Amino acid sequence: MKEYHTQIEINAPIKKVWQVLTDFKEYPNWNPLVGELTGDLREDGMIRTKILPLNNTYTAKLLSYQKEQEIVWLGKQGAKFLLAGKHYYRLKKQGENKTLLEHGEYFTGLFSHFISGKLLNKMEQAFHEHNKALKSMAENEG
Repeated sequence: MKEYHTQIEINAPIKKVWQVLTDFKEYPNWNPLVGELTGDLREDGMIRTKILPLNNTYTAKLLSYQKEQEIVWLGKQGAKFLLAGKHYYRLKKQGENKTLLEHGEYFTGLFSHFISGKLLNKMEQAFHEHNKALKSMAENEG
């Protein structure tokens, strides 16, 4: 299994961070990682997402969509036992006007062992850029 985990503290209430994070129509205007996210936005719903650093569009199943807490989806390439990626966002209230965003992904399946360190580094950097952009949007929007 390969994984990466990022986090950032955002100086905004959890409600505001959630609002920015789940305004999927605005993603093309600020999100350097996920250029598009559409579909059935509920647990067990199917979504379509475009991951910009990979220039790859794929469908995924929403495993968790808990308001102001977390979004988790599972994408796969071919059969799940070959390669699957579980992408997550978790929000934790750190005070009235502070939110901790935990954001990461882990890969499982036979082919996960062949994901290069270079690709993982590229994706982790994209996650950090996404987190900074989300922080900026949440802290600077009225």
